[in-house]
Amino acid sequence: MKRLLPVLGALVLVGAVVAVVVWQRPEVSPPPVPQKDLVVQYADGSPLWNSKDGDPPPLVRQVLDELGQQASLPVDSLRQVGAVVVTTIDPKAQAAGRAVIEAVTPAQPGTLRYSVTAVDPATGGVLAYVPGDSRDDRTDYAGGVLREPGSAFFPINAVAALQNGVKLDRVFDGRAPRTFYGTTINDKAKCGERCTVRDALAKSSNVAMYDLVVNQVGIKPTVDTAHQAGVPDAVVLSGQQKKLLVGEEGGTPNGVVSLGGMPAAMRPLDLTTVYATFAAGGVHRRTHFVAKVTGESGDLLYRATESTASAFDADGARSKAMADEVTTVLKENTLCPGSVCRAAEYEMPDAVPGLNQHAWTVGYTDRMAVTVLVGTAGTAHPVKDATGAPIAGAGLPKTIWQRFVEKVQQ
Repeated sequence: MKRLLPVLGALVLVGAVVAVVVWQRPEVSPPPVPQKDLVVQYADGSPLWNSKDGDPPPLVRQVLDELGQQASLPVDSLRQVGAVVVTTIDPKAQAAGRAVIEAVTPAQPGTLRYSVTAVDPATGGVLAYVPGDSRDDRTDYAGGVLREPGSAFFPINAVAALQNGVKLDRVFDGRAPRTFYGTTINDKAKCGERCTVRDALAKSSNVAMYDLVVNQVGIKPTVDTAHQAGVPDAVVLSGQQKKLLVGEEGGTPNGVVSLGGMPAAMRPLDLTTVYATFAAGGVHRRTHFVAKVTGESGDLLYRATESTASAFDADGARSKAMADEVTTVLKENTLCPGSVCRAAEYEMPDAVPGLNQHAWTVGYTDRMAVTVLVGTAGTAHPVKDATGAPIAGAGLPKTIWQRFVEKVQQ
């Protein structure tokens, strides 16, 4: 036994040394999975972007973000299988949007920024997404900024009224200025002492709309209607989640939301979604960029499924009746022959009346809802044209809107 003890001790020492060596040996990392080309295509299969082209532009970022969120397919996974992403983007509509913006920019101040978004009401697919122009091609002015919709929000107020038993022929005092609970509301509509909801929608009466929402319908029901029409609860901007249609503390906003003011700020794409719901007769379909994704060998990895909901009432017929009633007013007062389009502006806060921070034209044809935004890189400067005159929704945005629609329909 005494002779065995040194042998056992030596074995224990050898085992300890081996254990230390094994413990100190770095783990061998598995070889990296080869990265293949990731291909993004237009709806017709023509090329839109390839990962070997470099960093994705804003449109492609929206596509890839959607796949990460909706399909749990991050970029690394897509590249490992050499994925081919087929989008909903119509190449003709996309080219038309780019062409129209590039045609107007040379004659306008370099401070202006633009976006054009178009959505198919029948599917929710994004047909065109032009988030800027060649002077600033990294900022997404279609889905990466929040802007106040101004009177473009008013159709939401009108549907909220109908949902809550207020008819469009209900009369309000539209004389301006009027003060409500310490807040003075002005407008240029001159809707008069007997201003119906129908008139307020047609003439963009701030006074009557504010009275309608704050004193009759309620702010919370109006916000609910906006979400039903397609405004998301929250969006991600620059990596940060931002709740929409809320007050400063995240609760119910103040009455200015009824005027499309600061609490109503949303992305241009969200406003397009709202008008697509009206164009679809009160049916909301989830707005999306991706049709399907296949692997390198053609195997299907993802296909978008249609998400459809009766927007304004569980009864589809009632939802359609409310949407159609509002659409009738919009059609009767459209700025664009053969289409429904509405001009809107958001004035600079605390500035001289008539100085607009940005301007819109929003509406729809029989096949697409379209939003045009004209603004600036920030929100501190008013939008002015080459002559120095303030830009209104019925001016440059309407010109872009009509030229875009005409090009798509050719």
